[in-house]
Amino acid sequence: MHNNFLQPTSKPPRLFVLSLRSLSHKKGATVWLRLSKALYAGSSSVTKCRLCEEEKDLELSHIIPKFVFRHLKKTSPTGNIRSTENPNKSTQDGLKIPFLCGDCEDLFSVWETKFANEIFFKYQDGSENTFSHDTWLTKYLASVSFRVLSYAYHEVGLDYFDEGMLRHVPTAIDRLRNYLLGKSTNPGEQRQLLLLLDKASEPSDSDFNMYLVRGIEHDVLTTDKDSFVYIKYLKFLQLCPIKLSSNKGWKTARISPNKGTLAVKDHELPDYVSNRLRKGTEILTSSRDNISEKQASIICSRVKAVPTEKLLESPVAKAASKHDI
Repeated sequence: MHNNFLQPTSKPPRLFVLSLRSLSHKKGATVWLRLSKALYAGSSSVTKCRLCEEEKDLELSHIIPKFVFRHLKKTSPTGNIRSTENPNKSTQDGLKIPFLCGDCEDLFSVWETKFANEIFFKYQDGSENTFSHDTWLTKYLASVSFRVLSYAYHEVGLDYFDEGMLRHVPTAIDRLRNYLLGKSTNPGEQRQLLLLLDKASEPSDSDFNMYLVRGIEHDVLTTDKDSFVYIKYLKFLQLCPIKLSSNKGWKTARISPNKGTLAVKDHELPDYVSNRLRKGTEILTSSRDNISEKQASIICSRVKAVPTEKLLESPVAKAASKHDI
């Protein structure tokens, strides 16, 4: 395993990152979303559906499913989310671009609905922490990995990948595509991993806890020998290998493409994945200096208007607390 986080030696990935957190102040907290300058690619010239590759009218597709952002806003004390890149302006939704045709959107929607109802909402509200699943779970996970990787490769660019590693990306996209379209029975090397997250065992690290349970972020990363898709949304961490030199650290969180059980448990992860979790926290922590005094005052006023009981019971307050509430 390698301790290096990213392959590039001098510049970070030229890639959108979606991240979400609570920005704490003396008088309250609000929830934040990090977006890139290239977030909305409305001027895209794409006319072929990225999945079926047919010439069709394209719909505005969410890269991370819409239900994630709806839940984020619903469970925020103030109902607001903001960008760490532009923290002085509220935003309403996650990344969506012309990407899929209507038929492929409908295909993905079936798996999204199943995941949302059978796992996502139940784990987010704490009512269940063990889940039985069938092939629909791997299909759902593969659909999100496909969107993130295809968007990064075709729309943004992976110029921080070296030539040898970059050649594996279109192969991985094709494997995911064939699996999603039913042309293969499994995604091959792109086996999907899913971890159920919660607050860290060390309660004093409130920023890290906030990232673990409220962060939304997607990225495509490379080390000198490995590359993978990293997708973090609220209390879920999803990983998809692109090319690995070793399976060490990539086995315990694998999701069976058939029937199986998903539960909260300890997992072995490569150092660079753990480092990426910490890096996400650092990005979010550093963003708080960018809030203007005017907006800080507005945020505090909104938080003060929230009933105390509602505020204390919110996921944001529980994540920020040094003790279980």
